[in-house]
Amino acid sequence: CNSVSTNLHHWHIIKEAQKNGSKVVVIDAYASKTAKEADWHICPKPGTDGALAMAMMNVIIEEGLVDQDYVDNYTVGFPELAEKAKERTPEWAATITGIPAAEIRKLAREYATTQPSAIRIGVALEKSWGGGQTIRAVTCLPALTGAWRHVGGGILQFPVWEHPYRFDVICRPDLIPKGTQVVNNLQLGRVLTGEQKLKVPIKSMMCWNTNPVTQATESEKILEGLSREDLFLVSAEHFISDTAAYADILLPASMGAEQEDIILSWGHLYLTYNTKCIESPGEAIPNNEIFRRLAKRFGFEEENFKWNDTECLEHYVDWKSPACDGIDLNYLKKNGYFRLNVGTKDNRAPHKQGNFPTPSGKCEFRVVGAKNFVAGPFRQMYEDFQPGEDIPELPDYMPSKETPSANPQLAKKYPLNILAPKSHGFINSSYANIENKLKGQGEQFVMIHPADAMDRGITDGGRAKVLNDRGSFEAVAKVTTDVNKGIVVATLGYWRQLNNGVVNSVSSNAFGDMGHSPTSHDCLVEVVSL
Repeated sequence: CNSVSTNLHHWHIIKEAQKNGSKVVVIDAYASKTAKEADWHICPKPGTDGALAMAMMNVIIEEGLVDQDYVDNYTVGFPELAEKAKERTPEWAATITGIPAAEIRKLAREYATTQPSAIRIGVALEKSWGGGQTIRAVTCLPALTGAWRHVGGGILQFPVWEHPYRFDVICRPDLIPKGTQVVNNLQLGRVLTGEQKLKVPIKSMMCWNTNPVTQATESEKILEGLSREDLFLVSAEHFISDTAAYADILLPASMGAEQEDIILSWGHLYLTYNTKCIESPGEAIPNNEIFRRLAKRFGFEEENFKWNDTECLEHYVDWKSPACDGIDLNYLKKNGYFRLNVGTKDNRAPHKQGNFPTPSGKCEFRVVGAKNFVAGPFRQMYEDFQPGEDIPELPDYMPSKETPSANPQLAKKYPLNILAPKSHGFINSSYANIENKLKGQGEQFVMIHPADAMDRGITDGGRAKVLNDRGSFEAVAKVTTDVNKGIVVATLGYWRQLNNGVVNSVSSNAFGDMGHSPTSHDCLVEVVSL
């Protein structure tokens, strides 16, 4: 999680804690803006965080730093986890991560003995093969050390699950006909080109609130699919984005200030009201109105298709939930925001006595009989065609599939691991067509270590091409020790029409080990001077 660029509303809290004596450790495979603000930057090889977490477990257990009372009362499967962790020594992890064993021991000891301790993870942790198991391993640590006992202790990622949204009402899975096909956006290119066969091929598609040509993986395949003469594409957009440029019908969409809404949380515990400040210009209308009109033309009679925006908000939030005690939509409209009744910064310790959302109510280190699935809100709460593969009973390190060590044959051709984090100046691809934002962000760049640059005749500020068998893009070279040898970094978001290719031209759309997550950081490339 590069908080300085992508989680700024949380960063000032971290800085305040740092000024008050907290130690800030950033674990990242390159020197991000956040890593440079840390007291300690630990720099593992890409995709090896799971090995680091397992080695930390080894130290915590072997050196008796476990909060045994918490483990005995509020966890399941500790004996089996402890047995697995015996094999995962710091020396074992050092060969995988590139972090010295002494440094791993120091991190484990300081983490376990300094309370409250908190871990902030971002979604990037999942973006390599084995990322799901990595997150399992990392999220075991607060329960092993009893960090959950303390206000401010534990782990933070995506607190939307504490928000009382009625996803069944929002998504209406009961209206999805049985047997309806499922397409994962990560593999849109494969589907549109026919590489991934469907029982009924996609002949028409509507695209809104997304720009897959820049943001989805293997973008060359997406472009090939969108170029099909027999594909009818409708896009609702503010601008003619890279994706909207392929639309047969382009609908002008309202902007945020032109519609009423509640803004989804990404890292906080507030319900936030979005006031409609002005009518949309011209023919622009909100997405919700587009679908209301479509539903009417298709003849759908269900009440939810007739709700106006206010009625949607009244139904989409469970206002009777304890988290909303004392408020309703009228309160939110009047005050603008409300912090959910889930504890305050002075007393919030949600898992002090367990209370985990598991069948046992405990943190389950060991899970027997679990099957792979994609979380409901990411598939309209539709439960048919879930992946269903067996999930390992215990967390463990699972190596990446596209690295020099995992695939030495491919690495002969493409020897560099590429990381593709979010840009500092954009929100995904939003604002990447705005002149002042582009000026602040700068041109599409690729960061490369001096030794790798010298080997390739690449100079700082020179033009370079990043490529593999999936595609290529061009960038300005930044020769820097902010990246280690063998690693390059190029940020996402730039529009293809303003650049020669995009970063996702080279990224993989293979699924990760759990949740059909992306593997876009599990990727080998070569960089050549232009």
